[in-house]
Amino acid sequence: MSYMSTTLRAGNLTAVVDPLIGSRVTSLRINDTEVLVTHGSSSLEWGLYPMAPFAGRLRRGQLQFDDTTYQLPTNNPPHALHGTVFDAPWRIDSVSDTDIALSTSLGTTWPFSGIVRHHISVSPTHLRCALSVTGEERMPIQLGWHPWFATPDEVKWDFTSMLRRDADGITTTERIDPAPPPVDDCFIEPNAWPRVHSSGHAWEIASDCPYWVRYDAPDSHVCIEPQSGPPNGLNTVPLILEAGQVFSRWMEIRLVPRQ
Repeated sequence: MSYMSTTLRAGNLTAVVDPLIGSRVTSLRINDTEVLVTHGSSSLEWGLYPMAPFAGRLRRGQLQFDDTTYQLPTNNPPHALHGTVFDAPWRIDSVSDTDIALSTSLGTTWPFSGIVRHHISVSPTHLRCALSVTGEERMPIQLGWHPWFATPDEVKWDFTSMLRRDADGITTTERIDPAPPPVDDCFIEPNAWPRVHSSGHAWEIASDCPYWVRYDAPDSHVCIEPQSGPPNGLNTVPLILEAGQVFSRWMEIRLVPRQ
């Protein structure tokens, strides 16, 4: 299979996927309007990329699992950030005009073996991403996505509660009332799907993930990140994947009427 960027197209919606930079959606456009941030100073800071086998910060890069402490690289010192596959090369398993399936290992910096798969598809009204991990041995697991929305005109955001962060900036399990933007926090229990308004269009972000991180960047870009667990969740509320099991989550970015 070729490893060049692939353009998916349905109606007036196009998405460009680069397998060499983390199975990343590098562009999402409706007609001539770009939705995403298309470049950044590091691979953490642009596009739409999958997060696995953890999402958000992992405190000091340390994973506590089965009475053992594992040290992961701290790519956002002093913490590890957004998993091991967001900037890794992925294999293209299949591709058509409207969808692409990719896969990769969890990498040499992750202490357990497993395969992660990412399926990306488009229709005239939405982009859909489905992410899964098949465990080859027992491990904790967490999945998510990190879309960077370029300077939206408005973000509609309505959640019941958020999780307090501690002095290290790491999410705790304590629920508190939601803070107003700008924020860099983890929220739970949406009263409605988040919406991003940009250049006359409205985009709804939906997912079966129960945790949502919002980051209002200083340059006015906004990240809305559905995650299966909270930041540092591998240590605080771990979901355990046994050998041979598959864990999966999905996310959609939907074009909806502007209200």
